[in-house]
Amino acid sequence: MALLVGTILFLIIAAIGVFTAPLWAKSQIDLVRVLVMVGVFCCWMSWALIYMAQMNPLLLPTRSITAE
Repeated sequence: MALLVGTILFLIIAAIGVFTAPLWAKSQIDLVRVLVMVGVFCCWMSWALIYMAQMNPLLLPTRSITAE
């Protein structure tokens, strides 16, 4: 459920960035929109991979010590 909520949050951030691009980028609006989308996608991908890696962490090997 949290993965879906995080994805929706990143989609909202991307939409805000895309629709407000003409306000703060007078020239090359298309370039700014592409950069916003790529940047948000990379941040989402990083967040999603880190989040999913914590769902099932790798276990450390157990050390067995035998007495001589």
